[in-house]
Amino acid sequence: MQEVDKILYKLGYYDSDDNKKAEIQGYIDEATEFMQECGVPQDKLKSQRAYAIKSIWADCRDRGDDDKIVRKEGMIVALISQLKR
Repeated sequence: MQEVDKILYKLGYYDSDDNKKAEIQGYIDEATEFMQECGVPQDKLKSQRAYAIKSIWADCRDRGDDDKIVRKEGMIVALISQLKR
């Protein structure tokens, strides 16, 4: 199963159309790009922590909570900090 399919399933889209799949893939790509810009090594972009970041990012973007994605005390910041070690 592809990463995008796993995240779609976690978000409750059990039988999603191609448009929703492309939308969520875009969010995953955004999260990956953000992690790269933050200095996360390339080899850690496929780890479980990176997967968690992508899932949280996609969930926030899908719900329209864009302002809650990256906060100083947020989960994404903490996970990225761990990945950079």
